Parts: sequence; C-alpha cells; structure tokens
Amino acid sequence: MGQMKHTQGFGMPNRTHTLCAVAVAAAFSLKGHAADPAGGAGFDRVFPSVYSDLLFNSKTAYEAKRDDEAFPLMQRAACAGDKESQWMLGHMYLLGQGVTRDDFTGYAWIKVAAEFNQHEYRSTVETIEKAIGPKQLPAVQAEARKYIDDYGLRATNMSCNRAASQHGHIMDRIICTPKDDGQLSMLRQCAVGTSAQPPAQTKAPPAQ
Repeated sequence: MGQMKHTQGFGMPNRTHTLCAVAVAAAFSLKGHAADPAGGAGFDRVFPSVYSDLLFNSKTAYEAKRDDEAFPLMQRAACAGDKESQWMLGHMYLLGQGVTRDDFTGYAWIKVAAEFNQHEYRSTVETIEKAIGPKQLPAVQAEARKYIDDYGLRATNMSCNRAASQHGHIMDRIICTPKDDGQLSMLRQCAVGTSAQPPAQTKAPPAQ
C-alpha cells in the first residue's frame, strides 16, 4: 500500500454546529425529497497523493470559512468514504454552508459518518432523531439508509481507524484509507448530477 499523508490538527465541527443540527431537526421534512444518492456511481482510480491532497484542501478551506471552495471538495471526500468529511458535509448541508440548506441530506450524511463508532457522531444522530419524532423517524431512517448503502464502509471499500492528532495522545481523529488497485487508490464517485469531481489534472492517467 502506498504511503499516505494525512491532514493533522483539524477538529470536528464545533458544538455550535451540533446545536444547529438539533435545531433544524424540529422542522425536518421528507416531502418531495427523492433520495437516489448513488445513481450507478463507480470508482475513480487516482494516485494516493490525490486523496490526501483532497482531504487537506477540503478541511483547510472549511477551517478558513471558504465555504464555496470547501463544499465540492468536502462532498468529493465524503462520497469517497472519509468519515470526517461525511460528518462535516452533513453540517454544511444543515447550516447551508456553500450549498442550499437541506435538512434531510445533512442528517443522512451525519448518519453515514456515524456508521463508525464515534461517540460524537452517534450522539448527534440520536439527538436529531429524538427531535424528529416517532411517526416520521422510520421513513427518515429508511431514506438515510440508502446513503449508507452507497457511501458506507462496505460500498466505498474504506478502512477507517482511530488516530491521534499530530503530537497528541488523545485518539481524536478518524483516518480512512481507500482500497488500492495496484499503485492507485480507488475513490467512490458521487452521484450522477451531484458529484464534485477533482480537477482533471489530479486524476491518474488512463492505463496504457
């Protein structure tokens, strides 16, 4: 497996984001929402450095509050299966950061991130689901499950593990590594029509 450089020192969305996620849950609605997240999505094969650069650039733009720049990069990394990116993308949808606010899609991405047993992820999901209400919750969960089927660990072939931030001792990071295809990394594509593909020059050249 090729050497991967990982972003360091990028924390999760702060508590304000979590509270905002809970606040919007009360007005949650699936009316008119057609969830078909994958749409036959496949995989891009890229150099390992492309993936690590994608993570670094997306989180750097996010931390700098350059939402319009951060959103397509974060979406691409989330579709590929990176759990931290899925978590942050969910909050971007809930808060309308770089994208039109969409409560369902925001919840769905946080639900995908919570597939990994991270307390903050699952606690946020539980809080939102309590606010949604028992009558609507089964339908909401069923729709969100489609996102897990398409962008969860099994679908993306990602291997995710806990790690500590640079020079730290607390396991506060989730590092996800894509499956290799020879010297290239396989990144799950976003849904047709909603994908945020990396710039053409970052992709690996076609096989000769």
